[in-house]
Amino acid sequence: MSHQSAALSRARMMLESQGRFPGGALPGDISDSWLRSLGFGLDPLARSEGLVLTDTAFRASRADHADLIHFARPELELLFDQIAGSNFMIALGSPDGVVLDTLTDGQFADTDAGRAVIAGSVWTEATRGTNALGLCIINRAPTQIYGGEHFLRAHGDVSCISAPIFDGRGGLAGVLDASSGSTIRQQHTAALVQMSASNIENSLIRATHDRMIVLQFHPRPEYLGTLSVGMLVLDEEFRIHAVNRRGEMFLTGFKNLLSERFDRLFDRQFEDIAQRLLQGETLRLRDRMGSGVSMRCVANRASFALAGRQSPVVSMPAKPVAVADREADPFREIVLDDPALRRALSGLPDAARNGQPICLIGQSGTGKETYARIAHAIARKGKPFVAVDAATLNATQAVTTLLGQTESTGLLAEAVGGSLYLGDMTALAGPLQLVIARLLEQGEYRHPMTGALVRPDVLFLLGATTAPAAADLVPQLRYAAMGTVITLPLLNDRSDLPALALRFARAARADATLGRGVADLLAAHDWPGNLRELRAAMAQAAGRRQSGPVQMADFAGLLVNRSTPAIQHACASCKGVQWKADQCLAVRAAVRRHDGNVTRAAQELGMSRTTVYKHLGASN
Repeated sequence: MSHQSAALSRARMMLESQGRFPGGALPGDISDSWLRSLGFGLDPLARSEGLVLTDTAFRASRADHADLIHFARPELELLFDQIAGSNFMIALGSPDGVVLDTLTDGQFADTDAGRAVIAGSVWTEATRGTNALGLCIINRAPTQIYGGEHFLRAHGDVSCISAPIFDGRGGLAGVLDASSGSTIRQQHTAALVQMSASNIENSLIRATHDRMIVLQFHPRPEYLGTLSVGMLVLDEEFRIHAVNRRGEMFLTGFKNLLSERFDRLFDRQFEDIAQRLLQGETLRLRDRMGSGVSMRCVANRASFALAGRQSPVVSMPAKPVAVADREADPFREIVLDDPALRRALSGLPDAARNGQPICLIGQSGTGKETYARIAHAIARKGKPFVAVDAATLNATQAVTTLLGQTESTGLLAEAVGGSLYLGDMTALAGPLQLVIARLLEQGEYRHPMTGALVRPDVLFLLGATTAPAAADLVPQLRYAAMGTVITLPLLNDRSDLPALALRFARAARADATLGRGVADLLAAHDWPGNLRELRAAMAQAAGRRQSGPVQMADFAGLLVNRSTPAIQHACASCKGVQWKADQCLAVRAAVRRHDGNVTRAAQELGMSRTTVYKHLGASN
């Protein structure tokens, strides 16, 4: 049994020997849960042998919660990286306690708890006794259960932290859980879990109401587009159809928000401000309690425009210019035939228009700066675009290079009115990270040389090779930078590689086509340089003949096999789990590219050297 308080130890002793425990020995919610568990007839000394769904039932459950799984997966991966320790796991649960998806550290997977918390397992209080996921479902509130607080003794060496995910209509959409082999209280992890749950909730509300008016509001305009924003969904009669938890908090003085008319909550008729919101304005309103809020309309696919056209109350042009601009494909100048990548980029246009920071995550050559320039063209066309790789900033001169000797000099001043792209943001020095974090959160910073308070109008576009880990960024920047996160795939993972190759070949020679077997030849190459390497190879191959198709022979000497044999297997701790094996192979490939230099490979990957060394263990 793990370390626990004397009061908890006495309560457990009585529970296990007498089937009862003293009142007041436990926090109220845990005491109530233990009583319910006894009422379910559970034995605190029993093994954890709860229900696991059949394959058919599990597939049906996943199908019922497809949207939840889709929007939660990126948050699960980010949270997994943020916790970045050992002996832990992340789980996504349904409202009825079914584990829908998991990410598990190799050490935790080998424990009894790791073997119990698997996809398809059911973690209701009735089947497992007191546990965080089950209690979170009952209380509909963030829940932490440590060690012996679990009803079953078998779970006494585990801590579990859960946060609810709501659907905006008062219902529970799911539960996010982080479990660890440590029973030490982990408030930092609890905060991260709650933030991730809120992100999932906001994404679900927005995506599942794309045919309704979606509004963002906050007492402070600079917080629009951040995790702290309140969200309202209006139906065709301008009544509240859904509201996120932050929105409920801002409107605490109002009861029964659902179905309430907009003008019963705020001091304006929605019909009077609809056109201005549609045109992208941010308006200042007051709620009926007298509190001021800034509000804007979310311009996701037809959310406001369609609702406006359906309502005879709002007079709108048949083809408003703003809507036409928004519906034009901003990616039309590039090859983007890969469905998964197009989905990943679907949120970029709105994020850019709304001035949200955009974090582009991808290995070298996957196109981070290209997509940053597209975001700039969407929102700040004709304005300055300033790009800088943070790794190139001299540590002693970084502050003056970026911020200048005065507030009117430096790279940030050059970008005013336009966009600043910060590549490899994990290389920023600590003081600069704090400045950028304040800019993202507050829209202002105190100039270190002059002391002046500066509020630059800049769209921030950030680049990183991997999702920033806790050791790479100060917490303020790590959270602030995660407003809109877009993960870019490796070239080998894109289904449109032949179309990309043809585009690059024709950039070198307008009449170029791909000869027989060329597409297969390109698909078989590992492309460590991704798009950058493909562009160079196609330019050289197309330039080797004056006309006709690019043939396989034209790639002689261009697609050279590595002298070191390709790694065929992941390390022992990663094999068997596809996403972990893929990450492990990527780490090993990076070390090969740098001729065994772990430090350089770690810098490219955005990982610590310790993490890289972990993946270099035996693969058998």
